[in-house]
Amino acid sequence: MKILATAGALALAAATPALALEFEGGSVTLGYSVFNNDNDLSRAGLTGQLQFGIAPGFSVQTDLGVSKFFELGETEHDLTLHGIWHDGVADLGLFYGVERIAGDNKDFFGFEVGQKTQLFDVELYLGHGENFDNDGMLAGVAGRYAMTPAFGLGLSYDRADIDHLDMSRVALKADYAVQPNVSLGAEIGRFDADTDEAWGRETYFGLNATMTFGREQGATFGRRGVLNIIPGL
Repeated sequence: MKILATAGALALAAATPALALEFEGGSVTLGYSVFNNDNDLSRAGLTGQLQFGIAPGFSVQTDLGVSKFFELGETEHDLTLHGIWHDGVADLGLFYGVERIAGDNKDFFGFEVGQKTQLFDVELYLGHGENFDNDGMLAGVAGRYAMTPAFGLGLSYDRADIDHLDMSRVALKADYAVQPNVSLGAEIGRFDADTDEAWGRETYFGLNATMTFGREQGATFGRRGVLNIIPGL
């Protein structure tokens, strides 16, 4: 019996892919945005992403961020974890994260899918988010097309539809690689909000600088969150 049990364990170990933590890629981004008609309504932030492979075809991505809302005088911190399966055709993922501002934690989670080629990147997500004691839907889609090896154009749309909070952001983006792993970006977009305290539509502008590293030169998916929709990064 002992010999059979040992043989069975060896066979199972040989048939099961070994778990091994392997760094795949990451990035660091510094960004700033401001609304067109009110320079006091601005936001600056520093974010980072790290991705590790833990088994063949499976990765874990971590997003970290801190940003300052200057008009509110509040600082926001966020942490998001993604579990990603690379199936060869597309990347499939699940995410869970927490944003904290003014002593309040906002949890969110959901499903995401994306595909990358040399010419284009596209991803979409659908999830659930919280705002104080209320909860509702999070969703978004983003795409980027490489006009040249160094220059790309992108378009994105994000929305949060939560009780007492309905907001969306659409943005046109451009980025230029000044070095193989360093790029500068700009975006112009429209932010719509309908809350108990305020409502309206406003144009905003944003600038950012990103440094990528690792074998993949970045991470698989973009950032998620309720507060992430408010113009910033």
